[in-house]
Amino acid sequence: MNAGKRQEIPPEGDRLLTTRDAATFLKVSEASIRRWTDSGLLPAHRVGRRRARRLREQDLRRFMEAGPDQVSKAPDTGSPSTITIQDVVVSMGSHLAAFYTSDAGRLRLGLPLMRDGLLAGQTVVLRARPDLREHYFAALRNDGVDAAEAVGSGLLMIYPEVPGSAAEQVLRFEQLLTAATRKRPGPIRLLADVLADIDAVGSVAEHLIVEQRVGPLFKRFPVVTICAYDVRAVDGVTVIEALKLHSDIFGPQVGYWLN
Repeated sequence: MNAGKRQEIPPEGDRLLTTRDAATFLKVSEASIRRWTDSGLLPAHRVGRRRARRLREQDLRRFMEAGPDQVSKAPDTGSPSTITIQDVVVSMGSHLAAFYTSDAGRLRLGLPLMRDGLLAGQTVVLRARPDLREHYFAALRNDGVDAAEAVGSGLLMIYPEVPGSAAEQVLRFEQLLTAATRKRPGPIRLLADVLADIDAVGSVAEHLIVEQRVGPLFKRFPVVTICAYDVRAVDGVTVIEALKLHSDIFGPQVGYWLN
């Protein structure tokens, strides 16, 4: 083989491991790996379109050699500055939009946003028409999460579907998030299927006013919001306006949010 074309094999300590491989290496859960990387205790790299996390074996060895006391050095994660949605790290205050073209597509991001939050003991807020709410609840049940029990305990909060102006809807968001933060520290995960908001305010134009006004509001709370758009029910102009009002999605690859 030509020396100039010879492929160099990286040293073993430089190998990049998946979250699962890292968990096996340290003999811990994948959730622990994600928590330690999110807190900065373990260095992690992001690769590929979905920004999947990868960890160097030599960093894992250093962590292991530091012993059990190393975990106690992690920053307080009671109120983390980020959450992870299917291996994509999202900062608190993010106001995101997701677009779907099928019932299955509706669940692609909405389900893990809710499920992972409820399993982690984090507050989840859901805004959706009653029929779509049942769709989410059924999907949660299939993943072993009792939505009715979560509602009863206050862990899952349902946005009240009361007709009103854009200003009144924004005020309800503020009241709901204020109540949520008083009950328990963040993060808060908010999933809003926009068809419910359009019903409440009476028009797409009024809904877009809500979108414009809640962006700055969400920056004040430890919340990550996904506004889910069924593109079968809105026109192309609405989709473009929604994209412009959700610039937070332009950090991750835009295509990731198109379902």
